[in-house]
Formats: sequence, structure tokens, C-alpha cells
Amino acid sequence: MNFAVALLVGNSGRVAAIWLALIVLAVVALFALALPRGVHRPRQISAWLAENAAQKRAETERRAAEAAEAIRYADEIAVAASGAANTAERRRDECQWAQAAVEDAWQAYQQADATLARARRAAAYGVPATPVSDDERADRAQALRRSAQAAYRRGNLSDTQLLDALTHRNGWDPALHPVEQELVLARAAVSHRFAAYQRSLDAENAAWQASDIATAAVRSLRLEVAAAEALAGSAREALPAGVRQAPNARRVPAAV
Repeated sequence: MNFAVALLVGNSGRVAAIWLALIVLAVVALFALALPRGVHRPRQISAWLAENAAQKRAETERRAAEAAEAIRYADEIAVAASGAANTAERRRDECQWAQAAVEDAWQAYQQADATLARARRAAAYGVPATPVSDDERADRAQALRRSAQAAYRRGNLSDTQLLDALTHRNGWDPALHPVEQELVLARAAVSHRFAAYQRSLDAENAAWQASDIATAAVRSLRLEVAAAEALAGSAREALPAGVRQAPNARRVPAAV
């Protein structure tokens, strides 16, 4: 027993050399197994190593290009989503303005209708059926012009109605009694104000439709942003640590 230990200790250097040689042979054997068939000579091995390194570089470059494209697309779609969110915000503001315009138009129509009711009550008593002199006709024409222009400035007549009143067309008769003339003006004002109210309702409906479309676009783009950022993150993580790009910093505004 003591003799065996002494023999082993005395030959420790030779044993270590043998083990080292075995390890080297094992590494060489494994390397040889990894080589393609027909690659044995040093020059062939060098060429194979160079080709393998070139393929790895090409693969890394391809993946880097894919990651850059994914990141670029995620950035672009985030910009689009941000713009859509701003548009949706403007559309909601336009809805509020449209609602206010409907309220104003309705109030104006009610005021015009109340004026028409008073004019009808006044005309119900009738007017004297006396001949109208030229001077009186001229005075009534001037009064009609002033009344029509004042109503137009208040927003109670349209451009076409004012032109008809000044040119005495489409029922605008300067020879009418002032009470009858007031009734014609009141009817024209009600017609104009009701048409304006209808237009404001149409504008409000259009504003809400545009707002709904803009909101739906934001939601759709947000889903696309999430998918694009996930794809970009996966592509970035698949790259070697030395070539990874910085994460996309763009974010979509808060929920619509």
C-alpha cells in the first residue's frame, strides 16, 4: 500500500501529462466530429471556420435588420395612434360645440315663433281696406327695407330672403299694411330659424359620427401598437447583447 502511494506520488508529473494528453485528444475528437464530411486538412478547417463565422455574422445582421424594421414600424404606428388620439379629442370638442349650436338655434327658433304668434294676433283684428297713395306706398317700401335689413342683422333672415324683400319678390309686397308686413317678416324669420335649427341638428349628428369613427380608430391603432411593440421587443431580445437597440420610447396618449 505504501509502495503504491509512493509510486503514484513519484510519478505525479507523468500522470498529469497523460491526463492532459487525454483531454486534448478528447477535445480534438469532439472538434473532428463537429466538422463537416471531407474537412480534415488545416486549410479546409480554416476555410470552414471562416465560412461559419461569416454565416453567423450574416444571420446576426439579418436579425438586426428585422429588429430595426420592427422597431421602426412600432414607432410609426405609435405616432399614428398619437395623432388619432389628438383627432378624437378635437372631434369630442366639435361635438360639444355642435350641441351648443343646437341649443342656440332652438332658442332662436322659439323666439321667432313667439314673435310670429304676436304678429298673428295683431293681424287678426284686420286692417282698413283703403287705397294706398304713391307717397304712402313709398313710405311702406322704405319701412319694409329698414325692417328687413334689421331682421337680417339679427340673423332672422337669410341672404336670399333679404334680397327678395329688397326687390319685392316672392310675396314681399311693399304696398301691404305695416301690420301685414310684420306678419310676413315674422313668417320668414320662423322659416329661416327652423331651417337653421335643422342644419344644426344635422351638423351635430355628423359631429357625433365623426367622433365615433375617430374613437374607433384610436382603439384599433392601440391594439396594433401593442402588437407591434411586442414584436419589436421579441426581435430585440433575440439579438446578441452587443447589438440590441434601445427600446421604443413613444407612447400613445391616455385612453379615449
